[in-house]
Formats: sequence, structure tokens, C-alpha cells
Amino acid sequence: MKYKKDYDINLLEDVIKYDHENIVQTNSGRPVIVEIGCGNGHFLINKAVENVGNDYFGIDRKSDRLIRCREKEVKHGIKNVKWMHGDAFDVLKDMFDDFSISGIYMLFPDPWPKRKHHKKRLFKNDFADIIFKKLAAKGFFIFVTDFADYYVEVCGIISSDPRFEVTRPDNLDDFSISLFGERWQKENRTYHILVFGKKNDR
Repeated sequence: MKYKKDYDINLLEDVIKYDHENIVQTNSGRPVIVEIGCGNGHFLINKAVENVGNDYFGIDRKSDRLIRCREKEVKHGIKNVKWMHGDAFDVLKDMFDDFSISGIYMLFPDPWPKRKHHKKRLFKNDFADIIFKKLAAKGFFIFVTDFADYYVEVCGIISSDPRFEVTRPDNLDDFSISLFGERWQKENRTYHILVFGKKNDR
């Protein structure tokens, strides 16, 4: 892959690469928060600075974005965030222990807007199975998209799954801090938010 001249590819050395035989160590006793599609790290860096008692993991398929994430991490001297390179479906499934994640953010994922490409969307029933396995008790999942039909599709999956319940926290995050959130705010786009978690008896 070609990188821009100002990209320091050495920063990728500390990025965790997908390996189905390598389980990420999350046994520190601290809450583990994961962002799927972390972009350039805007949102997760902000969360890590504000919540030093949590451990954060950002997943992205694009290594150039992960270089930008690492730049921010190094610049601010942040110690409670790590970056992972790979497909989110596989990384979540293979690299995290079951019931180990306190919260997952999925902010403005690729909507694959053309109907013929909808099958490529990440959030399907098999992905819901992974979420259930990986979330800890009382864990949360926050899904944000500016595509109404994707939002409706995900709402349908969750509402028909007896393992989950839709919730609404008192204070939602500022999702405009994220890479695409900033863009959509400038364009005055409306985005949709779904917050859900495991039912208490699960």
C-alpha cells in the first residue's frame, strides 16, 4: 500500500494485527471498550483521555488510518488505548474472550447504500451472535448511522432477538467527534442512534 509522504509507517509496529490464534489480554479488571471502524482515532482518543480507568481498543481495516490513530496516541501520551488491524467481524470473534467487553461503538459504518450490496453490511444476525458472546453482563452496544434503511435493518435484528433489549442512557456521547460525524455535521445530515445491551437474565 502507498502512504502519503508524512506517514510514519513505523507507527504500525505497535498495532495489533489480526491473528485468529492470538487472544487480546483484557484481564486487567478495567472496563474494555471497543470501537469498530475507528477511522483516524478522533472519537476513541477523546474517550481515552476522558476515562483513564478504561481500556480502549480501536479496530480498522485501513492501515493508513491506524497510522493517524497512533500519531494522536503518541502526541498526547495516551496509555489506555490500543489499535487493531483487521476485519471487525473476525477480530471480535477470534481475538477477544467471551464476556470480556463492557461496551462497543459502531459509528457510521460503511452503509453499502446500493441494494445489491446490502449483503456486505457488517451488522447481520451472525454479527449479533458475536456481540452477545463478547459483551460482558450489562455491556452496551451503540450503533450510529446516517442511513435510515440501515438503521431500520439493525433495529429489526435487535428487536426480534430475545437476548437483547433497547436502552437509552441519560447522556449520549458527542458522535460528531468521530471522523464521519464531523463531516455529516458540517453537511447538516441527520443520523440515527440505537443503544442496546444484553437482557438482565442473560
